[in-house]
Amino acid sequence: MVAVLCHGRYELLKAGVHGAALGIAAVCTAYNFAAWVARRQRHSWINATLYGALTAWEYHHVRHHLDCRVLLTGDQTDDQRVA
Repeated sequence: MVAVLCHGRYELLKAGVHGAALGIAAVCTAYNFAAWVARRQRHSWINATLYGALTAWEYHHVRHHLDCRVLLTGDQTDDQRVA
């Protein structure tokens, strides 16, 4: 298994990737909601709803990765720890 995918390792990196996806999804949600308000087209409402759900999903992933961080104490490094 790739080391970056192991639970407890590189959690800040994983949170950053999901945070970037969260930012993009939030912008897409706002854009599609504004488009729906301006034009009242059904597909804009559907897009806003789906991007809103994606925003909530990515927020959940960011919180999960931030909560799963393993703080190392002493002289132990991440490479010395068994995942």
